[in-house]
Amino acid sequence: MTDATRGRVRALWALVVLVLVVTVVLAGTRGRAWFEARQVESAQRDALAAGKQIAVNFATLDYRTVDADTARVKAGATGEFLASYTKSLGDLRTLVVDNKSTSSVERAEAALVSGDHDSAQVIVGVIAPTTNSNVPNGEKKTYRMKLALREVGGTWKVERLEFVG
Repeated sequence: MTDATRGRVRALWALVVLVLVVTVVLAGTRGRAWFEARQVESAQRDALAAGKQIAVNFATLDYRTVDADTARVKAGATGEFLASYTKSLGDLRTLVVDNKSTSSVERAEAALVSGDHDSAQVIVGVIAPTTNSNVPNGEKKTYRMKLALREVGGTWKVERLEFVG
């Protein structure tokens, strides 16, 4: 084999190695981006489901089970919302029990506004038939809520809840 042929073979092998290295690097970066996108999508799905359930829990109250109902809401709360809900719990309990109030969710729809690995914004609409001593035959109430969610210890919790029009 001549020196020129050896040089061409070496150049060809160098080119093959370079192409393999570039392919591995591209596959690694693309694979990482794909994996990262799947992780965010999974977190968003979990946040949406949690937000919907928390809104259902929030709109479900029965004077006979008010302590368990409010405990479910507190279990799904954190931060600002947990503090304000806990602070108003005594008045809420009195109001629900004294008026023999019941509220259960007939329908709930939710949409993700935004989200990443550990925070999300969700809009939830709830239709809740409600009865109390003033309206014994009941009425359907509609609530639209914007929930700011935070992932805390592997669980999505609401940190802010706003009623929206």
